[in-house]
Amino acid sequence: MEGIIHHWFLENKMQVQHVYIGSSSCVSVQETFDNPQWFENIRPLTAESMKALAPDYKKFLDPMATRRMSKVLKNSLLTAKQAMEHQGITELDAVITATAWGCQEDTTKFLDSFESMGEELLSPTSFIQSTHNTIGGLIAMSVKCNGYNNTLSHDFMSFETALLDAVLLMKENDAPMNCYVGGIDELTDFSAGIFEKAKCFDGNHTITEAAISFIFHNDAKQHKSAALTNITLTHTLDQTIIELINKNKPDLILSSSAVNASVPVFDYRMLCGEFSTAAAFGLFLAGELLTKEVTKTALGLELKSLQKIAIINTYTEGRCSYLEVSAC
Repeated sequence: MEGIIHHWFLENKMQVQHVYIGSSSCVSVQETFDNPQWFENIRPLTAESMKALAPDYKKFLDPMATRRMSKVLKNSLLTAKQAMEHQGITELDAVITATAWGCQEDTTKFLDSFESMGEELLSPTSFIQSTHNTIGGLIAMSVKCNGYNNTLSHDFMSFETALLDAVLLMKENDAPMNCYVGGIDELTDFSAGIFEKAKCFDGNHTITEAAISFIFHNDAKQHKSAALTNITLTHTLDQTIIELINKNKPDLILSSSAVNASVPVFDYRMLCGEFSTAAAFGLFLAGELLTKEVTKTALGLELKSLQKIAIINTYTEGRCSYLEVSAC
């Protein structure tokens, strides 16, 4: 699949046109949810794994409807609804979800009961809520979306491929579309231990979790906070990426890797930590930087002009992604 994706963008000069970030919402280890000034009080990350800061769910969601939902489902639904509210829409044309690990809490519950009950008299609830596409299904049902619904579980590239899926979907449709795209991964005490022992991540950042929701659309008349201008997936941080940087000349690069370019680089994982869909936080931060001048000052970025941002991610298995957004 990756080869097909990369070939598609090479044939189209790796450029994306008329696709916009309308709005976003984020639950993370920072106080990002429902807090436009979250960057004024940055929470330092610890050496140990960290959970996302749980919002006051009762304030935003019906307690009776969500009483049996795990944290990851609540966070996903919460951010999706807030992103729609910020965009001023009540309907979605597509729901596209990225999650590498799915609903880990419910998966663990089901496996524990599977063992303890001797494979008999098992409650189906944990199993039903343990699958990766539970998140997308929940969001679609909650807003009565009967359109396109897809879940991408592509390891560290899950969010980038979900974003690409949304772009291809909008390219195929001439009519205006509002697409939900979410980057969501959950951390439990059990999975944190596995990640650390198996060294699933590079070890340079705190292992965390987050739920980040975006509304993407292709209607220039709608509200837009940034334009998505490029998605490139490669196998390594190779000459292709360097050529893109030299050609497109971003004003800032958000990356946790050493990038050989004469452009300021900011390690956004110092804010959000490390999880499989952390690229979504990079895109969220890029939108904040492009729309809120004070964000640059708060993060110590001395930039005279900020019109274009590149988000570059390299992963332990050798793959690399390049996302680019521009001010509208």
